[in-house]
Amino acid sequence: MDIDQVITKEEYNSVRELGYDQFSTYLTRLVKLCVEEALKAIPQVATHMAAHAAYMKKLNNDFYKANKDLVNHKRVVAEAIVKVESENPGMSYTDILDKAAVKAKEIIPNLNIKTEDGRRKLSLFDDKLGDL
Repeated sequence: MDIDQVITKEEYNSVRELGYDQFSTYLTRLVKLCVEEALKAIPQVATHMAAHAAYMKKLNNDFYKANKDLVNHKRVVAEAIVKVESENPGMSYTDILDKAAVKAKEIIPNLNIKTEDGRRKLSLFDDKLGDL
């Protein structure tokens, strides 16, 4: 971005007292220039976001291929990921997934505790998710 597109040195030096009309002109130029620069950046941002989404989808698919026993427990896995990520800021996402898989596998067996009538107590489920 070139400031000369907003106000040149000659224009600046010629202004003794900035009037409303001159100020509006310079401000309009500045806004147009900012919008133009922002619009130029959109394709790169969109490309980056699409590539990141594809990468995350691949990680997700690879994770569940490697951990088929967790496919039916995605809520537990999601909670484990959040927990591991909050405890390890800056850790790579693949390492977070590895640790979350271990945590989820520790919790899942305890989720199948049934009461005397053969039904699961939802409070046990909620308690175990809280342990994550």
